[in-house]
Amino acid sequence: MYTTYFGFREKPFKLVPNPDFLYLSKNHEIALAHLSYAVSQGDGFVVITGEVGTGKTTLCRIFLEQLAEGIESAYIFNPRLDSVQLLTAICNEFGIRTNSNNLKQLLDVINGYLIMKNKAGRKVILLIDEAQNLSVENLEMIRMLSNLETTRNKLLQIILVGQPELADMLDSYELRQLAQRISLSAHLTPLTKAETAGYIEHRLFIAAQRQTNLFTPRACRLIHKFSKGIPRKINIAADRALLTAYSLNRSKVTGTVAKIAIEELSSRGPAPAAAFSISRSALLWAALTICLLLLVGGAFLKRRVPWQWPLQTSVEADAGQAASFDRPLRTYKIENYTPIVPAAALNPTPAGLQSDGNPSAAIRTVASLAEVINSLDHDRSRLDAMALVLARWQQPAPSGSQLPEMAIDPEYFEIAAYQYGLRMYTVESDWALVKQMNMPAIVAMKKPRSAELVYMAMVGWSGGKIQLALGGGQFIQTDLETLLPYSQGTAYVYWKNSFGFDPVINTNSPAQAVSAVKKLLRKAGYDHMSQSAVYDRSTEKAVMDFQLRHSLTPDGLVGSLTKIFLINEADTEGNESDRPRLNGTSDGREGA
Repeated sequence: MYTTYFGFREKPFKLVPNPDFLYLSKNHEIALAHLSYAVSQGDGFVVITGEVGTGKTTLCRIFLEQLAEGIESAYIFNPRLDSVQLLTAICNEFGIRTNSNNLKQLLDVINGYLIMKNKAGRKVILLIDEAQNLSVENLEMIRMLSNLETTRNKLLQIILVGQPELADMLDSYELRQLAQRISLSAHLTPLTKAETAGYIEHRLFIAAQRQTNLFTPRACRLIHKFSKGIPRKINIAADRALLTAYSLNRSKVTGTVAKIAIEELSSRGPAPAAAFSISRSALLWAALTICLLLLVGGAFLKRRVPWQWPLQTSVEADAGQAASFDRPLRTYKIENYTPIVPAAALNPTPAGLQSDGNPSAAIRTVASLAEVINSLDHDRSRLDAMALVLARWQQPAPSGSQLPEMAIDPEYFEIAAYQYGLRMYTVESDWALVKQMNMPAIVAMKKPRSAELVYMAMVGWSGGKIQLALGGGQFIQTDLETLLPYSQGTAYVYWKNSFGFDPVINTNSPAQAVSAVKKLLRKAGYDHMSQSAVYDRSTEKAVMDFQLRHSLTPDGLVGSLTKIFLINEADTEGNESDRPRLNGTSDGREGA
């Protein structure tokens, strides 16, 4: 209905597992890398779990489509069958002709097929979707299939994909033998706010074959809140939002349009009087009780009991609301701010960021950190924050014409990174990781009195103090405790990929990328790394050990985060590096 109106070639949010529309979040990339790695290594069992609607089936389809030549596969998408029916379905998927209804005969037929394929040098994969519907008996039978092997390798690789209940089943005592055979596992989590916006824009781009910018940032946030990051629910809400915009003759899906669509889906509205199961008298007594408690509490507090009150860090303190008792309020007046003048001045100075060279001009007279955040503008602050982080990489700020104004914030920052040969890594609510990465970051802040996001550049973190840079050459020093009440939780870290290879590095990666991994591993202390460009078992073990040393997921794969830490550690070996650091030291430890 709305496809022609918006210029789509097809509907962008159809509820079918079309691999063309696949959007790889961080978790999807990890799961797909696990699957690819398992196939390359011939591992017996792999388990992928995820909530309903997180894209498991679509991931299965794209994985099967990407299989290399020489690999046979069977895909079972409805395993709610008895043992004979399941084995028959597996035979049909492999193209095995049999009229047998006997369990042993079916197993013998499959075994003969696997031996034949093994002699022909072909790998065989069995992928079972919705595996949480398998009975315990069928799971045990699948374990027996995994026992079919030669003296050198498995004849059959099995991938189980299902809802979280599958993991619970595999943890049971009766399936412990199967659980011990699982070599790799991954869990698909819902999309973050940033990923939800990226997911929507990705599907719009595929459907229109062009950049659309149809959904405003507020519309994306409302859809994320409604869907809780579940792709299927995102599709439902986004499709309804487009239909609503079409019916209202709107050219964009704004926050208002999205709200109307979500309310229709949620069937919100005042509930009828009959729906209340609590009587009016009960509600009245509850209200009176609460009022009485408040009166008693207020009288008690006025007595000023002489214990030490904790520092108030809530928005209430920054809003300047009066307290009914004496305690120090953390309002961060001017004396709590310290101008930070970097040892090396920002050079070149980003466009639009001017400073008169007077350190005292680097501080704005404010009553609280909240006042600073409230004074920022979304569009201007994201340009300033991005420009300040780029300046730390000795890069000028892109001009306004180089960046799409209507781009969602993560896309806006990522485009700027790519323009200067950098990459962007998004950290969600993990400040320990930001500190450990030890590079300047763009941090998202929430305005205390509105839902608007603004941005600051985090350019220093040492001695427990965080330095934030603002436009106009202003610097603020604070600490994490003070920052957290205003933080949206997202940090965008720019980094330089010296590998020259963006995908995950594993056994299937180009020789140049594998050699780069081994070279950095040797610099990190793994002297036994060979000079060969082969991602062998020794390399995988070294990568896993390195990941454990740095509190990373030990999957043996060199993804973005592992690359960052390998590069960072190489910089600590006395090498000159243009990588800017938060703490100003080269070893990742806090400065004085």
